[in-house]
Amino acid sequence: MPSVLLAALLAIQVPEPPDGGGIDWQAPAGCPDRRALADAIAGRLGRPPAAGELALAGRVERSGAAQFQLDLRLTVDGHTQTRRLTTRRCAALVDAAALLAALALDPTVAERGPPAGDVAPEVEAVPPDPGAPPELPAEATASDPAPPVVDAVVDPVPPPPDLPPASPPEPAVVVVEEPLAPAPPPRPRKRGPGALLRLSGGLEVGALPAPTAALDLAAGVLWRRARLEFHAVHLVPQTESRPPNEVRVYLLAGGARGCARLSRGRFEFPLCGGLELGGLRGEGRGPGARAATGLWAAALVSAGAAWRFHRLLGLNLAVEGRARLAAPRFDLQDEPDRVNLFASAPVSLRVLLGLELRLGDPR
Repeated sequence: MPSVLLAALLAIQVPEPPDGGGIDWQAPAGCPDRRALADAIAGRLGRPPAAGELALAGRVERSGAAQFQLDLRLTVDGHTQTRRLTTRRCAALVDAAALLAALALDPTVAERGPPAGDVAPEVEAVPPDPGAPPELPAEATASDPAPPVVDAVVDPVPPPPDLPPASPPEPAVVVVEEPLAPAPPPRPRKRGPGALLRLSGGLEVGALPAPTAALDLAAGVLWRRARLEFHAVHLVPQTESRPPNEVRVYLLAGGARGCARLSRGRFEFPLCGGLELGGLRGEGRGPGARAATGLWAAALVSAGAAWRFHRLLGLNLAVEGRARLAAPRFDLQDEPDRVNLFASAPVSLRVLLGLELRLGDPR
């Protein structure tokens, strides 16, 4: 009788080991069982979980020849989170599940560190399903002294009240990007010729009876090393007197010239040659006087300097010499002998200063 009482007393005083209540653990043969997981949680937490304090559901399956995969579901204080972990050692999944459970119950577990002799499990986090509830942070690898995502589970965010059922994971789509062939070097763009328009004024000596003012309008085409110009010119009338007669003479003409463009940049020195044709008109005054117009033809050469002070505008100074090829004579015919009133000089000189507009200059 005393032996029976002693046995009953010992049975009452010795506590039973934790049974791992609230833990649903399924693992293949050779992996730690549910009891090992419960002991690991108690070791991390410093005490066994209280009844109803933790709900854990874990399922371990083989993933390939040398991989194990854990689908873990934790519920603490009504907050549920899921995590999928993979590793080469099944025992490491038990350590990872124990650490995640202990962190969910007591965030200060991270400050205390693992129990003596424990090594951080070597696991790899796998992205959860798109429709799954918020997940617990993945466990760190064995090379890290402490898990880098401990703070992520200190205050878990509750999921929406009505979550849709988790859909099966979609197969991963791998996009293979083929290297693009190098683009061919851009072909140099061929620029067309530019255009110019110039209005000039200046002094003419030799074509009329006296030095006179000249007004010149020119338009042309620009290339890198050359230019082609077409111009029209008007010489202000001048008078030659032989009392009692006089003649008033003026010139209207046009011409073309080709130029070489010397130098580059803001300053340019064009050298030109060309031909000018027009009409030289004389209006006589006095007894028997009348008006007449004759052909004017001259070969011209010119040298100048152009200063481009703006992207589109420039000043042009030109000194032009003309050799007379054809010009009329203005004579008095009512005398016994003809008297010449005026004839142009064999050579004339013209100095012009103009404002030039350039469009699309290829220089």
